[in-house]
Amino acid sequence: MKNLRLIVVLFGVLGLISPSVSFAYEKKIEEEKKPVTLEQIVVKALGTEEKLKADVPVLESTYQVGVTAVDVLDTMSGIDIGRQSLGTPDNSMVKIRGLGEDRYIVNFDGSPLTGAGVCGGYYVDWSMLSLQDVEKIEVIKGAGLAEYGNTLGGVINIVPREPTEKLEFKFAAGAKEYDTYDTRVLISKRTGRFGFAISGGYLESDGYLRNNYLERKDASVYLSYYFPDEGKLKIGMRHNDGKYGMVVENRRNSPYYNDDYPESDGDRLVGPGFGWQPGGSLGDRSYYWKERYEWDAILEKSLLGIDWDARYYLRYEDRTDYIYEQSSGNLVIERDISSDYSWGWGFKGEKVVSNHTLKAGIEGNYLGYGGITYKYVDRSHLQGRFEDSGHKHELSKVNSAFIQDHWSLLSNLDIYLGLRVDDYRADCDDCGLVEATPVSPKFGLYYFPISNLETFITVARAVNFPTIPKYYWYYNGYQPTDRKSLTFEDAVQYEIGGTYKVLKDTSISTKIYHYDIDNYLRWIFGYRPSRVVYNINNVELTGFEVDINSKIYNNIFAFANYTYQITDKEGDILDRSNISDEISELPEHKVNVGIKYQRDDGALARLTLKWVDSREVPIGASNISDTGKMDSYFLLNGMIKYPVIKEHGYVYVGCENILDKEYEESYGYPMPGRMLYGGIEIKF
Repeated sequence: MKNLRLIVVLFGVLGLISPSVSFAYEKKIEEEKKPVTLEQIVVKALGTEEKLKADVPVLESTYQVGVTAVDVLDTMSGIDIGRQSLGTPDNSMVKIRGLGEDRYIVNFDGSPLTGAGVCGGYYVDWSMLSLQDVEKIEVIKGAGLAEYGNTLGGVINIVPREPTEKLEFKFAAGAKEYDTYDTRVLISKRTGRFGFAISGGYLESDGYLRNNYLERKDASVYLSYYFPDEGKLKIGMRHNDGKYGMVVENRRNSPYYNDDYPESDGDRLVGPGFGWQPGGSLGDRSYYWKERYEWDAILEKSLLGIDWDARYYLRYEDRTDYIYEQSSGNLVIERDISSDYSWGWGFKGEKVVSNHTLKAGIEGNYLGYGGITYKYVDRSHLQGRFEDSGHKHELSKVNSAFIQDHWSLLSNLDIYLGLRVDDYRADCDDCGLVEATPVSPKFGLYYFPISNLETFITVARAVNFPTIPKYYWYYNGYQPTDRKSLTFEDAVQYEIGGTYKVLKDTSISTKIYHYDIDNYLRWIFGYRPSRVVYNINNVELTGFEVDINSKIYNNIFAFANYTYQITDKEGDILDRSNISDEISELPEHKVNVGIKYQRDDGALARLTLKWVDSREVPIGASNISDTGKMDSYFLLNGMIKYPVIKEHGYVYVGCENILDKEYEESYGYPMPGRMLYGGIEIKF
């Protein structure tokens, strides 16, 4: 490792910590900052991570049909959703403060899920993230913590359910319009030192757009051993496989238009790309089958007064594409692709010393993919190169170390100091060598002037390295003469905010942030031979978020949030759109409002209203200068759940898009109108 000495020095600091620990002081601080539990987002105020983190419980969202992690995050401030249709995978489906999955981290149980994103694979395929084995989703916006690197947007951590002392069995089944059927099961138990959690699910749908059907199966197994004192050893495996229809373009000016489906663009969803011979187009029956494995091993143990965490993970994805041509109906491509082979490890420790909570760690994350094998190609309909290739398992390597200190300086004043070093290396036969070793300092000040008010200020350097697709296409795509050398995105992030507990059961949180990003990486299709990748000189993201959570009366709860966000850029040498001062199709304003009635016996009634401002989307690149507009929209959703067998059986019904509004989350792909759904849940 290029910076092994620095990594060892940083991590070794933890072992030199003084042994004097003041547990009484920590207990006092914890009592003063107990978490306030309201509606669906719980903002805690304990350690630095807890101050920046929002916990989103999953349980209520499971009373929807075909729900994934995207639906859980849908009404959160600072989050933008960009679905194409029912269950359709897509890049940048979830954005944190305008930044897509290539600019933030998605973890499962603390280990990265973010994949290579090559050959038609996705950095994160949200469509495969079912929820029957998930307890909650944690969201940290921004890069204020040294523990997390290679991110500008922040961290989303999906937390699985832990085995329960009492045997838990849960079965749920539901149906929704467009012949959508969903079935889920979970079994969990802890016996003495051992515990297990096993789950499975099945989802199928005809879809809303043309050729937009899907069929998905998933299963997970977690085995845990709990040490006599604190700590555990946990081994887990998640498996998904699915069949996804590729959305076929359906426009009125096309000779193949089908008025049984709404007008929409098409999307092959998969790569490597290719061209059609004149007159050719993607045909009905085109689909892909995908299988994904996720392995995790986690050891948590207290030793020598330090809480240790060691982990290893492996992600593997295999896919087969079946592509048909529209006019002839013939199969033109069948190929096998291993679009993700990523693995990594981590080792960190935490210790409380007097009024300091110190944490340090090292980690390695390695991204790559397997080979490509063409089983059949009909060149009479296609243009392009169709060559088999071998695996490239470690195209991108990031080795890192961090150290941080949460210092409770006074009873009402905390200081956070962090330092992180990341060593990045990308190397491929078809590309140049790219290396970088930035050091990122972090600072936070947390002040509690009165018992009901918490305020904070954070300043942090944040870096984001080129993904494998950006790295590859920088060297193999269009290469303008005035383009600078490929480098990482380098940002300084500022944030200020606070939470005020107005009444006993009401809290208001506000945040203002500004991200100043140098060398922002731009990706545009339309430049021969396929696309162009280049660094923009500077991009600025500025936003304001406010969240209100309240218990109105007895069993009645409400929440509301508002997001304002703007972007600005300079030095974009290839932008020819009409919105040259902006970088993406972000709404400037967004509002979420919700109210619910919830009883201890499980009865629940919920109504949410979402409003999203209009957006301008750049279209094309080198040959046109145009934008597409997505209009603003209101989205009203409701759900009722009722216990029919006390503590053991429930029925639920709901409606999405109650007002039957026409709207788009991704340009060119209309979302469904009013949809009714319903189901049952049985648990013991």
